[in-house]
Amino acid sequence: MRKYIKLLKIAIYLGVLLPPTILLKRLKLPGYKAWPHWVHKSMCNALDINVKTFGHALEGSPTLFASNHVSYLDIIILGHVIKGCFVAKRDMIDWPVLGYLSTLQRTIFIDREKRSEVHLQREEMQDRIKDGDSLILFPEGTTSDGGKVLPFKSSLFGVTENYIHPQADEEGRPLELMVQPVTLIYRRINSMPANRMNRSNVAWYGDMEIGPHFKDFLKINNVDVEVHFNEPVSRNLFKTRKELSTYCQRTIEKHMENRVRRMDD
Repeated sequence: MRKYIKLLKIAIYLGVLLPPTILLKRLKLPGYKAWPHWVHKSMCNALDINVKTFGHALEGSPTLFASNHVSYLDIIILGHVIKGCFVAKRDMIDWPVLGYLSTLQRTIFIDREKRSEVHLQREEMQDRIKDGDSLILFPEGTTSDGGKVLPFKSSLFGVTENYIHPQADEEGRPLELMVQPVTLIYRRINSMPANRMNRSNVAWYGDMEIGPHFKDFLKINNVDVEVHFNEPVSRNLFKTRKELSTYCQRTIEKHMENRVRRMDD
């Protein structure tokens, strides 16, 4: 019964919020970039996902948010607490519901296996930053079991290479890209502390199929998630994208290890 109530709530929210979101995007009316965040927030509400933030997402200037990746649920969780566009694998566009919602948030879809497109994809990301958009990146390149952070792929930070050295615009104002590591932690599941025994109820990784996993997820009463916004740093503080990637991974791991250790004890 619980899963049908959640599905009904999803249908109602989408029925109310999608039409104005689509219209505003097509006409590019003021505020069209903000509407998808309301959609993501409503999805969290429908699925009984309670999100608690620590710190604040940087606003006011283009920012690259780098987060660990646990589940397809990360999209709606981060989507409603960060004003930005996702950078995601191209196959995400085929995901039910989430794939369409991601297009409304102007997600940049990348295909790392097609080397011929890498340059064009990087240019698109750089153009978004120049236009004032923030980007949300999952540097692991895949999902984990939620109890650890997988090695970051430094190549995914290639979009930042134009900001290694301080620059200025045509009027002499400094151009600076800020990078903010984000730690995503699934804290409680069914009002019980998340641990290695129950994390698979929310974590989607390995060869798990999204359909059966989501069907089982609908049976869960509630989920508490923590989003930790770590201190933002300027891209030009790092000589290479590898240094930046290492810094972000270690920062996220530090929060993850401290919180998960207490949950597993």
